[in-house]
Amino acid sequence: MKARLIILIAANSAFDEDITIPPARHVQLLGLGPWVLGDGALSNFVSTVPRNVTIQTSQAAENVYIIPNPTTLDVRPVTVIGTFDNGTSVSTHTNYTNGAIISGNISFTTLNPPDPFTTIEFQLLNTQVVGSIIQAGHQGILNTYMYGSLIHDMTHTGLRIQRMVDSRSDGIINVAGYSNITSTYINGNVTVNSAFSDVRPTGIFSSQFGSITWNGPLTLDTSSNYYFNLFATLGSGTKTVLFDNT
Repeated sequence: MKARLIILIAANSAFDEDITIPPARHVQLLGLGPWVLGDGALSNFVSTVPRNVTIQTSQAAENVYIIPNPTTLDVRPVTVIGTFDNGTSVSTHTNYTNGAIISGNISFTTLNPPDPFTTIEFQLLNTQVVGSIIQAGHQGILNTYMYGSLIHDMTHTGLRIQRMVDSRSDGIINVAGYSNITSTYINGNVTVNSAFSDVRPTGIFSSQFGSITWNGPLTLDTSSNYYFNLFATLGSGTKTVLFDNT
């Protein structure tokens, strides 16, 4: 927990294997260029067999490091997946050439079912997740940060989108809530419980929407509201438009 494990991945690498990250770890999987989890053998770097990332959690494992003495460093487990260059690989097209591609799912599980509640951190940097981001036993808060990334379905009752920048979602998002979303294209239905103020400014800025339904509180600036009114539907919740002088 006191050491950060940074795994540097050679550009244009492909790994045809699943990855499991043990609990109470700080692990960064960072490419020096594009890389694929999977064999990447098909067109557009699609893999013949989807390969998954499983992030294990355990409050009991974390407690080993929380000892009351002057040298204690009580910090949260962090998993980072991506590349050093956050680039501009995500727009209306998928991430083909200059980022990381996870061909399967990213799952958050627990090794301590009697107490599955723990707060953890997760980051995507210039990464396409072809599969889903899944809650597979972990409870508690999952603070999530995404930059220049493409995701599909993302479901986790404790997940907080703390920051989502220059990214795109193409599937269903069903999470606890969001703090700051900027320059992002939301192209799948969204269900959230809260608009958090953990990372300010709170709201959705300079973003666009597909033909989606948004359920839950919605805070957005006038630019984002323009595109929301063109394409999206507020299924439930209250919409707050920032900087609106009309």
